[in-house]
Amino acid sequence: SKNGTLQEIFASGTAAVISPIGWLNIKGEDMTVADGKVGPIAQKLYDNLYGIQTGKVEDYMGWTLPLGLNK
Repeated sequence: SKNGTLQEIFASGTAAVISPIGWLNIKGEDMTVADGKVGPIAQKLYDNLYGIQTGKVEDYMGWTLPLGLNK
């Protein structure tokens, strides 16, 4: 943002996982967020969520259920 208080914007969903938003338009004015790059919070969320989905990060909350399709 102009004064530096807005540092990251991202959306989340089952297919999109975590999708950073690099710019937005407010009242006709384009605003770049985090120089259009992925911020550290979005990256950490993505890494952890994707890691849980792929089994590379422990699912300590029990969010996933193995289906045994690879057997």
